[in-house]
Amino acid sequence: MAITPRTGVSRDGLPLSLSRAPSADMATFVARYFITIFDQPADSVLEDFLLHETAYIRVPTIGRWATRIDGEWVEYEGPMLFGAQRKRFPVRCTGPVVAAGFAIRPAAWRAFSTERADLIADRLTTIGGSWGDRLRWACENTYDHDQTFARLETVVREQMEWATVVPNPICEQFEATARADPVRNVRDIVRDLNTTPRRLDHLVRDHFGHLPKTVLRRSRFLDMAAVMRGMAVPDADALARMRFYDASHLNREFRLFVDMTPAQFERTPTPLMTPGLEIRQQRKLIDRATAAPAPWLATEQPPT
Repeated sequence: MAITPRTGVSRDGLPLSLSRAPSADMATFVARYFITIFDQPADSVLEDFLLHETAYIRVPTIGRWATRIDGEWVEYEGPMLFGAQRKRFPVRCTGPVVAAGFAIRPAAWRAFSTERADLIADRLTTIGGSWGDRLRWACENTYDHDQTFARLETVVREQMEWATVVPNPICEQFEATARADPVRNVRDIVRDLNTTPRRLDHLVRDHFGHLPKTVLRRSRFLDMAAVMRGMAVPDADALARMRFYDASHLNREFRLFVDMTPAQFERTPTPLMTPGLEIRQQRKLIDRATAAPAPWLATEQPPT
């Protein structure tokens, strides 16, 4: 696989994104901004999949992109809103991989879409109009990382001023629980949030795109996937493997989310899925107020 990482590389040689946390006033709306750049020959075809626990906006600027729908590859370009994914989302890029965007906090979903999140889950939709134009402007020179990050935050702040959405507090608390303790029983979470099962189901489907149990199971799976990719967060992921009852349980969850056995996942390169997984782990470091660099990053990073 002739890929040359430009925005980050792990100790194991995995290509990564460059990502940044939002400003404090945007932190309830945006999980993290990212830029992903891999060089590869113009005629090279890279097929992989994505699996993100949050919805996100992604603006590919170079290369030809496609996703597989009903067995056929369908090309797309420009700003896209991707729903949160419960299963592997096949993607293909021909030529260099160059894209930027940001992950959306579920509680703030309504600031970015008028649709319920479950209507966008496991699919993508194009972003047009003035919002799409502003996103193209933000990402017009993705190789200038500082400019791109600054412009992305500018257009997000403009969107927040227009949308006037207040993040849902129950969804904020559920997101924190799912990230920190995904083996919690939904009944106990309902009690702790002082709500009802029906209301929690409705809110989580509306903002996260899937049912509460799915969100929790996916978080547990992604914790384990990160450990397998050498991206464990100290003191957060040490017990990831123990969250599965036995080998058959682990196998069943990997089959559900990525249609692979754990062994197949460990030996299969996932150059498009892995950067999203690493962005998730960077958020965990922020959650723990860890100032040290991520322990999985190579000492020498690609020149920017």
